[in-house]
Order: sequence, then C-alpha cells, then structure tokens
Amino acid sequence: MESLSPKSVKVSFFRRYKLRRLLRHGVLIVWAIVLLFPIFWMVQTSFKDAGEWVSWPPHWLPHEPTVHNYRQIFAFGASGFDEKLSREATEQAFNIWDSLKDSAIIASLSSLVALVLGSFLSYSISRFGVGGKNFRYIILTIRMVPPIVIAIPIVMYYAILIPHVTQAIFGMRVSLFDTYVGLGMLYMATALPFVIWMMLSFIEEVPYTLEHAARLMGAGRIYTLRRVVLPLVAPGMVVTFLFIFILNWSEFLLALTLTQPDVTTLPVLLNKFQSAVEGRLYGPQAAIGTVITLPVVVMGVLIQKHLVKGFTFGMIRK
Repeated sequence: MESLSPKSVKVSFFRRYKLRRLLRHGVLIVWAIVLLFPIFWMVQTSFKDAGEWVSWPPHWLPHEPTVHNYRQIFAFGASGFDEKLSREATEQAFNIWDSLKDSAIIASLSSLVALVLGSFLSYSISRFGVGGKNFRYIILTIRMVPPIVIAIPIVMYYAILIPHVTQAIFGMRVSLFDTYVGLGMLYMATALPFVIWMMLSFIEEVPYTLEHAARLMGAGRIYTLRRVVLPLVAPGMVVTFLFIFILNWSEFLLALTLTQPDVTTLPVLLNKFQSAVEGRLYGPQAAIGTVITLPVVVMGVLIQKHLVKGFTFGMIRK
C-alpha cells in the first residue's frame, strides 16, 4: 500500500478546506439573496408605473422609473398625477404625513422615556442588587410574552375600565384608547426590559473604583452618577435608544388593536392596503413599505457593531 507524502496530504487538506469554504460562502450568498429579494422587489416596485405592477412576465427593473408613487403618498390630491391610475386610486385618501408624524412622535417619546427609566433601573440593579441575583435575567422574560396576550386586556382597560373609573371619580371620561399617551405607555412598558438588559452590560463595564474615588472626594451620589457614570455609558445609551426605537417604529399588532381612526402609525396604514380597493395599489404600497424600512435599515447599520456587546452581557468578565 503506497503511503502519501506529507506534501500530498497538505495539498489534499488545502483542497478540502477550500471546497468547504467555497460551499459555505455559496450557501450564505444564496440565503442572503432569498432574504433580500423581497426588499429588492418592494423598492423597485415603488418606482414602477401602474402598468408594470402586475405585468407578466415580470419586469425585474422598472422600464420607465417614476417617483409618482412617492408623490402620491406624500402629497395626495396634488395635480399632475398619472392618468393611468384607476379612478378608485385617485379617490383614496391615504396621506402618509399624519401617520409619519404619529409613528415618529410615539416611537421617539416612548423610547426616550423607556431609556431614562431603564438606565436608572439598570444602575440600581448593578450597584445595589435590586431584585436579587437573577432578576436581570427574569426581567427579560416579560418581553417574551406574545403581544396578543396583553392586547385584548389592555383594550378593555383603555376603552371601558379607565373611562368608567374616571367618570365616577372626577366626573369626566378619560380614555387612553386611540391616543398618543395610551400607545406610548404600552410601547414604553414593552421596551423597558430590553433597555434594562442592554444597559446593564454598559453600566457594569464602568469600574466601581471610579465612583468610590469620587465619593471619597466628597461627591454626592447624584453628582457621581451625572459626572462619572453617564459620560462613560453615553455611547451605550445611544445604541440602546436606536435599538428600541426600531422595535417601536415597526410594531404593528398593539398599534392595530389600540388605535384608529385618530392615531394611525405607518405599519397600520400599510395594513390598509390589504383591503379590496387599496390592495390593488401595489406601487403606493411598496413606496410606503420603503419609507417604513429605510429608517430601520439605516439605524441597523449604525448599531450592528454594538448589538453583540449588548446581547452578551455577563458572559465575559474582566
């Protein structure tokens, strides 16, 4: 039996390694295409004329790119729209500006309040052991509850219980249903576990000796927190804010259950296009989807390097 030389073994090993690497990259490329194709199709459809929305064979790229769909969702009713659009389309009022404002206000304010409260709670858990040793892990399980489990009880509270209680006590009905405050409070509550979970990793990287030294020099607890801890964890606070903003910006089920017609977020507005008439307007539908997706993609690129750091807190200790 002829034995292989060390050189032959090395060459054979290198070929197998190169083949496995090529196969692995090929699988990843195919999977990336599968995941990105719906986004590609949505974006290119948003630049198509009405005649190309359902053409067969499909046009992989717009033959005559147009921004008409974006003009329609941002300035509906303006003159100069394409004559090819159906009569029903020109009569539908789905101006995106109100929904854009609703989504921006609710997502921004709820994320900011959750960030402030969660940061202070994270500090108390890290420095004073509030809730016990395992509380930091248990708090995250709250976020794992399916939204539909809490959606219906919250509707009962907002639309029935709170109005009746306020009527009996104050003589006036106060309802949180279909309001900024009602939806914002729920977004804040659902985002709080994520804030605590992520901010703990950043706070625990601040050496306690720095705070101890500041206290020895006469600094109070609030002054130490404001001048020592917060500047060091500020980048982590920015990352956390962007992350929970993405969650609140794209949330659909709670917004659908607890709003309309006064408050309509962008995901809820997009859901209107599943109806009999609006569902045929694939161009405006794709344009709204692109507008919703763009901030999420931009923020995702900004925080991608920091997400692993937030997701692996407690696994690596100095």
